[in-house]
Amino acid sequence: MKRGAAFFLESNLFVLLLLAILLINKNDWDEDGSIIVFIFISGFELLFMLLFIPACFFYEPVRIKRIIQSIFKKREKNEWIGMALAFCVITLFSLGFIFDIPYPSIYLPIWLTVCWVCAFVSIFIQRVVIAYYYSNANIENNQESISNYFFKYVTLFIMGFNHYIQLLLSKMPFLLNKLFAIFAFLLLFAQFFIVLMIYD
Repeated sequence: MKRGAAFFLESNLFVLLLLAILLINKNDWDEDGSIIVFIFISGFELLFMLLFIPACFFYEPVRIKRIIQSIFKKREKNEWIGMALAFCVITLFSLGFIFDIPYPSIYLPIWLTVCWVCAFVSIFIQRVVIAYYYSNANIENNQESISNYFFKYVTLFIMGFNHYIQLLLSKMPFLLNKLFAIFAFLLLFAQFFIVLMIYD
């Protein structure tokens, strides 16, 4: 139960972040925007509720102490530059989208696009996607270049959520793994269009 509760708490902290991004641009919502936002958030809540019981058996909680340390740790100049470049590139790419969505909510369509593509690929080659995430997100002492940090933070942004879910799914029995993987893909695919409807 502690693992499941930790999973549900950490997942909902992430949902609160998404909600905050949407609320910043509340004045630009469609007239039915509040209802659509509720549907958007409910989609993630449904996924997390379905994963609660498997999480009780398979989830490895992220320690709060580790998160705090990673936020406030001393960073080298190369890491700051790589992080800033990743932010600029993601921002410019997001602003280049043809959707009429204000900043910073414009991040959500690009993020969801990559998420559902990764979720689709994960249905067939899940471990390859997980390994690809680790190869970019983990920086060793001999890899502390600006380009490595750039790819690290781009990967964290576009693949972090999918990795979080797929890592849990990978520990389940094969059939459950694939059923949840298909559901996660369909949900993220639908969430992409729901976000567009908020600002339609």
